[in-house]
Amino acid sequence: MNINQNNNSLNSGNCCKDCKEFITGILNSMPFFVKMVVCSTVILYLINLIIPFVARFLADIPYFTIYYFQIWRIFTTPFMTTSIFSVIFSIYFWYEKASKLEKGMGTVKYILIFFINSFCIQIMFLALMFLLSLIIGNKAPLIMKVTPNGVRNEGIWPILLCDITLLCLSNPDENMQFRFFPCIIKAKYYPILLFLIFTIISGFQIDFENMCGIGFGFLYHYFLRNILNISNNFADKVGNSCLCRWMKNKKGFIGSGGINAFNNIVNNAVNDVRNVNINNMNNNNNIKQNKEYIKKKFQAFKGKGTAVGGGDNIISNNKNEIDKSDSGDLTNVTVSSSDEINSSDSRVDLNNTSPKS
Repeated sequence: MNINQNNNSLNSGNCCKDCKEFITGILNSMPFFVKMVVCSTVILYLINLIIPFVARFLADIPYFTIYYFQIWRIFTTPFMTTSIFSVIFSIYFWYEKASKLEKGMGTVKYILIFFINSFCIQIMFLALMFLLSLIIGNKAPLIMKVTPNGVRNEGIWPILLCDITLLCLSNPDENMQFRFFPCIIKAKYYPILLFLIFTIISGFQIDFENMCGIGFGFLYHYFLRNILNISNNFADKVGNSCLCRWMKNKKGFIGSGGINAFNNIVNNAVNDVRNVNINNMNNNNNIKQNKEYIKKKFQAFKGKGTAVGGGDNIISNNKNEIDKSDSGDLTNVTVSSSDEINSSDSRVDLNNTSPKS
């Protein structure tokens, strides 16, 4: 009996250790901001289970945002999810795409894009709900999120659907397989079909917040891309400000331009070193070739000659000297003869080519 208990305790201990290592591995693979969003979403969901007032205070409920001017709800609502389904699936589908985006463009730039998209989506949602309330003549759409079971909030689903829309519109005519369904559709229809599936699953209840996420994706792609584009220089200025400077030393922080920019810097440095080495090798080869050329070009005279001006004086090659430096350059050439070059009629001065009378 004790042996079985020990085995069960060991198995449970190993399972807990494996789960801890699995979760730690996933968190370590996430860049800085994605990790912050995931951890904040999970923590706020757990707190809301104990204190339901948290969702009422952080979710973007149009009635309180518009009439009580509680603007912070626009920025806190992406982190507040009240459904375990949304916590699991939204994080599962979002963190993979968001990690690629943050690694591709840098942490500060992705943070700016994240909050700009979230802000625009929530503004569209507030405007739509306010317009519906004016059309039907009551404020029911403004408090649609408030149910007898608590506040219903989708968290990062609108931003996820916006990212999916932008990804699909980047190549709209590409054939895509619809997830969980054995059918292939054009990429530009994928977000709309996904929204229809969610509407059917939820009992034909239209989620206007998710609809605004998809709508803003289309609006951004066709009209707002140049207006809301964020340059790397602007992201660097924001990153160097006192508001974001503390993030640079955090684990998972990615500089402006993303990992590709860092890889390009490293590759350029390696290429520079490689080019320097190749140039040095070429210079050494050129020096060797020059030395060999000089040796072949300037060789000692092996024959016999007659002194200029006549006479029987012979220039011997035994005393021809070619002095060279260590680098192989020709520095001095001296020609001498065993006999003096004297004549009553003429004299040749090696320093002056004109004859003297």
